[in-house]
Amino acid sequence: TKDKRRIEFMMNATPRCNAKGEVVGMLGVGQDITERKKVELEKARVAQDFQTFIDTANAPIFGCDALGLVNEWNNKSVEITGFSREEAMGQDLVKVYITEEFRDQVSMVLNNALGGQETANFEFPLFTKNKQRVEVLLNATTRRDVTGRSIGVIGVGQDITARK
Repeated sequence: TKDKRRIEFMMNATPRCNAKGEVVGMLGVGQDITERKKVELEKARVAQDFQTFIDTANAPIFGCDALGLVNEWNNKSVEITGFSREEAMGQDLVKVYITEEFRDQVSMVLNNALGGQETANFEFPLFTKNKQRVEVLLNATTRRDVTGRSIGVIGVGQDITARK
């Protein structure tokens, strides 16, 4: 611009043809999308801030989709369980990480959260890669898409093994 401001512009161009079908020019329509780009960048920044918060939290945070497959596994979850993020992602949370005696209860908590009934202060044991038992106090929260539809569960926990 004249005042040295940068603007983002979206341009659509269409060839202009004469009666013989020969291209004789171009018809262009443009739109200033500067504000939209600013909003998109801010959304991306906020999303990155939230991801950093989750990854570096001093509490195990994990997520699973509507099928119970892990889709979030933060650094504290790695530290407590010994399973890397790569190992955990896509695994069935209940079948892989929960002892058989607690699978029904944990499944119920996750299914309730999927249905919108969130749970606070649910205690259950988690088993580590080295087969050690870790006691976890969990809050299970419904994860929703932009339309409000339930798409999974986020669990924020606390290692309470030392209390037991």
